[in-house]
Amino acid sequence: MNLTPETILALAPDSASASNGKKLATPAKWQNLNAPAGMLWGQAQGSGKDPYLTGVDLNGLVSKCSCPSRKFPCKHALALLLLHTTHAGDFGQADAPESLQTWVKGREHRAESKEQKTEEAARKEVDPASQAKRRAAREKKVTDGLAALDLFLKDLVRDGLAQARGRPYSDWDTQAARLVDAQASGAARQVRKIPELLGEPAALLTHLAKLHLLCEAWTRRDTLTDDEQADLRTALGFPLSQAEVLARPGLRGKWLVAAQFTEEEDTFTTRRTWLQQGRHHALLLDFAPSGRPLPPGSPLGATLDAEVCFVPSATPQRALLRGEAPISPRSEQSPDAFTLDELLERHAQLLARNPWLERSGIYLLQNVKIMNDGTNWHLLDATDRTLPLRLIDSRQPYLLLAQSGGQPMQVFGEWDGQHLLISGTVGTGEKE
Repeated sequence: MNLTPETILALAPDSASASNGKKLATPAKWQNLNAPAGMLWGQAQGSGKDPYLTGVDLNGLVSKCSCPSRKFPCKHALALLLLHTTHAGDFGQADAPESLQTWVKGREHRAESKEQKTEEAARKEVDPASQAKRRAAREKKVTDGLAALDLFLKDLVRDGLAQARGRPYSDWDTQAARLVDAQASGAARQVRKIPELLGEPAALLTHLAKLHLLCEAWTRRDTLTDDEQADLRTALGFPLSQAEVLARPGLRGKWLVAAQFTEEEDTFTTRRTWLQQGRHHALLLDFAPSGRPLPPGSPLGATLDAEVCFVPSATPQRALLRGEAPISPRSEQSPDAFTLDELLERHAQLLARNPWLERSGIYLLQNVKIMNDGTNWHLLDATDRTLPLRLIDSRQPYLLLAQSGGQPMQVFGEWDGQHLLISGTVGTGEKE
């Protein structure tokens, strides 16, 4: 396994867990340390009478601990992983206690059961008449909702965009609520973004044009290809059928966990995990209600031996993993690098096929520097092309400068059509 302290700490649910995990990562604070095949386990003395029993299933990096923490992974699991990277010689080979063995076997059984259920769901015959009736009912709701939205957009333009700034927020909220009732939650989310753009006329007009295109495309959906219709339905917020996606052929191989971004959106926390293999991108999405932990993720920088199934799209990016995705030795094949011009060209090609594309993938950008023009931060490449950055936080540019020493570096960047969001350096200097 190619785990490093950095990739392990990237699994931490928050900075406090990461800090406490590092403090516990010393053999003196553990009574037992063992690494039988496929797992780690140990006992850490806490504030109570009995030590906490901690186990990590290395097939998926999922942990179990007897401590009262509701965070996953907890500080003890993080410490156990850190200890194995720095003090592997202190680990024995003793079998785990029965409770942990039962837990691991239960995980294996549930994984097999889940895969069987997915296959059964994909094979299961549905009543075509009932399915068609439900689909027609939903499509009628969407049709009525989008017709009302298109009329609303035309009224906005007819009144003049300058007048839109004087509208009360209830106008936007009411329109969004009607779209939710019409089962077009994706369109509702785009309507709720309008107030943020009222001070930027060009950006506002572009956003309204995309909404109008959404309405027009729906009325002509029968003329679109299957993949184009899939993109349209995704933009409108139609639910994703995981069984149908996992029934599609997958792409097997070693995938680099290139970047992870976690953001708060409305009442949910969203985590975007980007996998890369050559010039193939795969986007994994995880969601959790605000204040609740996200499901365990893959460590940044790890290589997964995974089968990736892409969601139908004219620009396939979002994907699901079929079965377990164990961490494997790092592939010797490096991801292909892009220049900033190549990034823009690829984004334009993808946008031509899917005009509602919100982000066009993760790119390995080579020989780039971070710079400030006195107002904003940008990324500069060897051809003097610059692209504006969207910062994760105010410290990020200074951390990047410190990591690179001011030298050209390689970074993974996510492009949303307006700004780059970068996850950190992956090396400095020119690629050999």
